[in-house]
Amino acid sequence: MRIAIVTGATRGIGHAVAIELAKAGVAIAVVARDETACSAVVEEIRSMGGNAMPFVCDLSHALARSKLVPSIASAMGAPTLFIHAAARIYAPTKLQFVEDNEVLASLETDLIAAIAISRDTLGYMLEARFGRIVYIGSVAAKTGVAGGTLYATAKAGLEGLARGIALDYSRRGITANVVSVAFAETERLAERINGDAEARARIERATATRSIPTASEVAASVAFLCSEQNKHITGTVLEVTAGGHLNNLW
Repeated sequence: MRIAIVTGATRGIGHAVAIELAKAGVAIAVVARDETACSAVVEEIRSMGGNAMPFVCDLSHALARSKLVPSIASAMGAPTLFIHAAARIYAPTKLQFVEDNEVLASLETDLIAAIAISRDTLGYMLEARFGRIVYIGSVAAKTGVAGGTLYATAKAGLEGLARGIALDYSRRGITANVVSVAFAETERLAERINGDAEARARIERATATRSIPTASEVAASVAFLCSEQNKHITGTVLEVTAGGHLNNLW
């Protein structure tokens, strides 16, 4: 049985990915900061007949990160799938007003955690001659986002990280990719729209399909990239944006 580390697995796309992979028979290490939320997702997966364990971890803390992969390997076995869906929720702020501690916390969670966990899982992947790494990215990596300079910086970093890993490790059966999202039907989007029909319509108009992907639809793309069928897609950015990456409205 394959073992997947899914960060940010209690909400939004991360949660959808955990459920989608569990349906495919993958054992899930559910990683998030909230113990109650982690346990709830584990119970949800087990109620489906799947296999999962909770791992509470604040990814912005280096010491906590350093213990994560060894703990998962000890409790569940060698992880060969890693999906980084965790992202720090930020209040839109121009860069000159961002405090030092917020700079560090944002980059630690969104980018450095992805680097650290990838590094710590690659040994297991090399031993298995199989590995799949998928980072949940954003159109912000290419377009930027007002008030979210650090978020865009981290998402751009994930793209470079995936390409570098792909070049160094794909010959050993390890692929690394980014699934880029513009908007998806998640709790965070619902909070942002807050029932405003015109706000939703503006987002829909910014897509080519005039629709917003569900978290499950994004997760299906992640699941394919994590599958054994995917041997040759590596070092790429898959735009699961409903064509949102094509518009000039950002």
